[in-house]
Formats: sequence, structure tokens, C-alpha cells
Amino acid sequence: MLVVSLVATLLGRLWYLQVLAAPQFRAAAELNNVKDVVTEAPRGEILDDAGRPLVNNKPALVVSVDRIALSRQPQQGKLVLQRLSHVLQVPYTKLNDETTPCVYVKTRHVHNGKVTTTVGVKVNPCWSGSPYEPVPVSQLRPTLAATRRALVIQEMSEDFPGVTVALSAVRHYPKPDGALASAMLGYIGPISSTALAQLSPQQQQIERNTQVGLTGLEASYEKYLHGKPGVKQVSVDHVGAVTGVLKNTLPTPGDDIVTNIDAKAQADLEKQLQNAINTARHSGFSADYAAGVVLNVRTGGVVAMASDPTYPPSAFVPSISGKEYTKLKNEKGSPLVDKAFESAAAPGSTFKPISSSGLIKDGTMSINGAYDCPQNFQNRHNFDGEAGLGFIPLRTALIVSCDTFFFALGNTDWNRDSALVRAHKKPREGVQRMAHAYGYGEPVGLDLPSGEVATGHIADRANTLLNWKANKANYCAGAARRPKGSYLQQIDADNCKFGYIFLPGDQMNEDVGQGTVTVSPLQEAVAYAAIANGGTVFEPRIAKAILSPTGKVIKRIKPQVRGHLPLPKADLDYIRNAMYGVTTSQSPPGTAVSAFAGFPMNKVLIGGKTGTAELSGTSQNGSWFGSFGGPAGGKPQFVTVIEVNKSNQGAISAAPFVRNVWDDLYGFGGNKPAFPNGVPPTKLPTIRVQSAAHSHKSSGTAGSTPPATSSPASPGTSTGALGMPPALGVRFEQREPRA
Repeated sequence: MLVVSLVATLLGRLWYLQVLAAPQFRAAAELNNVKDVVTEAPRGEILDDAGRPLVNNKPALVVSVDRIALSRQPQQGKLVLQRLSHVLQVPYTKLNDETTPCVYVKTRHVHNGKVTTTVGVKVNPCWSGSPYEPVPVSQLRPTLAATRRALVIQEMSEDFPGVTVALSAVRHYPKPDGALASAMLGYIGPISSTALAQLSPQQQQIERNTQVGLTGLEASYEKYLHGKPGVKQVSVDHVGAVTGVLKNTLPTPGDDIVTNIDAKAQADLEKQLQNAINTARHSGFSADYAAGVVLNVRTGGVVAMASDPTYPPSAFVPSISGKEYTKLKNEKGSPLVDKAFESAAAPGSTFKPISSSGLIKDGTMSINGAYDCPQNFQNRHNFDGEAGLGFIPLRTALIVSCDTFFFALGNTDWNRDSALVRAHKKPREGVQRMAHAYGYGEPVGLDLPSGEVATGHIADRANTLLNWKANKANYCAGAARRPKGSYLQQIDADNCKFGYIFLPGDQMNEDVGQGTVTVSPLQEAVAYAAIANGGTVFEPRIAKAILSPTGKVIKRIKPQVRGHLPLPKADLDYIRNAMYGVTTSQSPPGTAVSAFAGFPMNKVLIGGKTGTAELSGTSQNGSWFGSFGGPAGGKPQFVTVIEVNKSNQGAISAAPFVRNVWDDLYGFGGNKPAFPNGVPPTKLPTIRVQSAAHSHKSSGTAGSTPPATSSPASPGTSTGALGMPPALGVRFEQREPRA
């Protein structure tokens, strides 16, 4: 009975496996033999306001290795890889490692009794994509040398079994009119493990080897630019050979971003920043960087924004080596940091229109009053020791930039607030409140990753106390460590004991844009735009609209209003008119009159303010000039701000180059105007769709003529004798549609 029961059990189990559960196991077996091959979607383009490409895709010959095919070669394809290593001039070990599929391992971590598991690669470098996908091994740079190496491999295909040469779309920066805009555009790179972990297991397999935006517009508009990868399901046999295609979903190209950037205005601004640096250095100053912004007063659109020194955007294509990145990071002037929006500094007297607004609002000053401008006030003197002017109105104080005028009012302001504090009441802190209303010391709202945009600082009683609590230990340690009696030791000792007090000198310094006040050129441009347009504070926007690859408008990015200045129209008009006097007044002479001598103010009227910020530890200055302007008799259209660090006075090192930008914008002095009609285009550029035979698109302005040559062949179209599109080298020099 025991033997019979065992036999019966065995037969029953066999029947279950072979009959009842057969469909389930058959499906599982088929699933194990179905693999996904991912085709990355071409990324969308980034265009300027006229449809000129700032970033697009360019065809490049890419050499790829099929590891499954190599596995059937002698020694697992070692000889093939060695030949390939010689042609590509890449070490064999590097080539072998980067084409070997990654092995993923789980690691358990225990911290405070909590267990977490992370997944990482066992050996790096390795190929993180599917083993059934071709592994790209050549540099994705469309250079003549790379093309020649690829053609050698194509011609000698019998020596390179399992190695293919094909066209692939890579990121390309056409630099229309020479415009770089590197930091605004950003760059792409491999998706991070953190981003992958947020996807479903299936999507992780699809996106594991994808390229995503890491900085700039590439990152902030990633979900539109990225597109949808194509997935081809292939059947494979027991040794991994592909036996057929079960399903093929083509990739969907990413959407295009139309920006407010004008390529010519951007190129002109970049040129003037370089001229400003060269001029300052020729005069004996260090001038380690310059930064500037051109803003649309009426919408907050970023027409141009740049910093010098900078880096070529192509430096990150296909990727940048650690050595190259370190070199850029440590280079003089920090080219990886765009000082126009990523850093902040003391703005000097360009802050006086803002402090004037606050002093008027809190009742310390009136536009109808007159206030003293002595040569000295409490051991503080006018810039360059200029003589006092006696009692003058605010208009004159802004035109001639009298420091002591603001020192005295700042002292009055501080004393009144201190009396309120002693009476257990809240201080008015009118200058600080107004500065925040203008956007200083606040997130700018720029449509770039928030970590890339500086907020600056506006000191007041509350944050001075908070800062002291956070840094007291460091101050006291510095006071004990530094040589006794040295300048830095005395500063640390004072901060250690009294750093929590917001002193009268702090308020006086703040009112003239010195001390703890720090702003970025972009923040200043936003503030000056509010003065120019009647009080509307915009969140600046680089992007204008999102278009599908066929030109359909998916989304218009409307101007975002941050708020409105809490200042009566009459007071704001008074400040704006006084700033026109800075560039036009002969009596008293405005601080920027010399820089704008000969400028056709009867056609385009410019107002502004010079700023010279004293820098600690050097006799050199931070040179600033902020301005706004538009058609004479009409409303202002643009704001232009330039900062030149470690240079001369604002009237000398910054204002002349701001004037040159205005010449370029409107076409004065023999320049071609950036905007023939004097205003940025409001209509979106027309996207022309080419014939279905090419299935490509080209961007341009309405009515523009198509390129003289046809689009390059893509896989599956007719090619030249070597399987390459004819005249490929020539087409590398023109704008190409996405693959």
C-alpha cells in the first residue's frame, strides 16, 4: 500500500505539472524568452524667440557593440574588441568594462534599528542598459576624426563582427549669432539612481540608460523635452540570440521649448561683458568676472542673461571627464557659476532707488522735502571725498548719488525703530520691507532649478540675531585663534560679543547698498523693471511656450506676477523720473551722463543708476549700472543691468557697456538692431514640417526658406556607398532635424 500510494502521488504530480498547470508554465517560459530593447527618444529642441535653435540634435556616427554577437566569436570576441580598441584609440580594458552588462547587488544598511536596502552595481564601469541593446562605445562628437574612425570600421566590417556603425542624434549647440547662454540652457547626463528609484520596476528597465536634463532649462523642462522611449520586444533563444520581433513601439520625440531669449541680444550682451573685463584689466584692475541681464519690462521675460567667464555648452557632450570638470571648477572667475543669477554681491548705490522707496513709505522722507547732503556724517564721507551740497531734494541725491544724504536718513530711520523696540513695539524697518517687496532677499521665481538661483540677503534685526546664533561659535573660535590685534581677530571678537545687534551703521550701510546687502544682477533687473513699469514685480521667465514636434502649441508660459510695490504712483513716478536724470541731467551733472554722451535720447530714453560697491581687502570695487528704457515719449520696454567685479567705478567700468547694449538693442551706432520693431516678438515662431518621406521637421520664422540640402538619411533610408548618408561632413555644419 505504501509503494502504491507513492506511485499514485508521483503520477498525480506529473499530471498536474504537464496538464493542469501547463499553460501557466508555458507563459512563464515564453516571458523569460521575451526581452525589451529600448530606443531613446530624440530630445526636444530649445529655440530663441525667433525660432533659431539654441539647442537641437545633430546626427553623429556612433560605433556600437553587440555583446550577444561577440559571445559567439572566439574568446568571447576578445580579438574584435582589441581591434576596435586600436581604431577608436580607447584602452581595451575600458572598452571591455563599459560593454559588460552591470551586475546589480542589494546591500542592507542598519541605522538606529532601521533597516534599508539599496541596489548598486557590483563592478563599475559597466553597461547599465539591456544586454540585448547595442552598446555605444565611440565618442558622440560629430568631429571629422570620429567620422573617419567610424568609416574605417564600416569599410572593414568583416574584421568587426558584432560591431555596427549607425547615425544617432546627439545634443548640439548651434550658437546662433555666436550666443552661448550655457548656464541657462544647461546640460544632460545619465539618469541618477535616485530618479530611477522613483519609477516603477518596468520603467526602471526602460529608463536605466537614458539621458536626462541635469541643469538649466534641460532640467526644469525635462518632462517636455524628454519624449517617450521606443520599446521593441524581441524573442531570444536559450543562448540569448534574437529569434524575432514580437512588438515594436517607436519612440516619440520630445517637445520643443520656445524661449524669450533673443540670440542676437544674448550674443551682444556676452560680447559687452567680455569688453568690460578687458577694458578694466587694461586699466590695471583684476576684473575677475562680469555679469549682465536684459529683461522685458512688460512681461518679465529674460531676453538675455550671461556671465563671463563661462564655458562652451558642448563641453558636456557626450559627457565631461572628472579632470575636465575639476579644471573648469577651479578656473579663475568660476566659469561654472553664472553670476547673473547664481551668486549675489553688494550692489552699491544702485540700491538707492529701493532704499528711497522704503524711506518714503515709512515716513522718514518725503518727495517734497529737502535733506542734508554734508561732506561727512559721523565719520562717514561721500564717495571719493566729494563735497557736500547742503539741503537737496531726493531727485538731486539720486542724480549725483550723495552717500551722506542716505547715511543721515538711515540713522534717523534706525533711531526711530530702536525707540519702537524699546517701547516693546515692532520696528517699521521700511527699507527692509520695501526691499523684500521688490524681490531682494527672496526666491526669484526663475524657471530654472531652485538650487541654481541665488536669493541674496537683506539684513534686519530678526535675521541678524538668527545669523549670530548660528555662527557665534565660529566667531568666538576665530577671535581666540587669530593673531591678537589683527583686523580679522577684532572683527571676530566684536561679532562674538555683539554680533546679535543690528547697529546704526548696519542701517546706514544698507541704505547705500553696502555691508550685508547682497543681490544678483537678475534680482536688480526685476526690481528696476518694477520701477519702470509702474510697480508690477514679475517672476522672470526664460521659457515662452512649449510646442509639439509638429508645431502645435501645447502650453503658453504666461508672465507670472509676484506682487505690486506698496508705493503710491506719484512717489514711484518721482523716483523713475529722477533716474532719467542720472543719464541726462547737466545741472546737476548725472553720474552716467558721460557714459551716455551722444546717445539719441530723443528716440530712446534711458534712465538708470550707477553703483560702486567697496570690496573688503582690496582697493578695487564692484562696479554696477542698472537701467531701463524704451521709445521716447512711450513706456519703457527693457531693463539692462551689468556688474563688473574688482574694477573701477560704476560710471566707468559698467555704464559704458550698458550703453553699448542699448545701442545693440535698437541699432544705434551702426549696429544691426536685435529687434527691428523695437519690441520682442509676441507671435510664436512657425515650425515647418517637411515632407513625410523624411519625417523630420525644421524650425524657423514664418516665410523662411528651407535648407538647400536635404535631411540626412536615417536608418532605413537610402545611403551612400558605405552605408553613410552622402555629404555627411557638410551637413554637420548646418542645423539638422531630430533623428
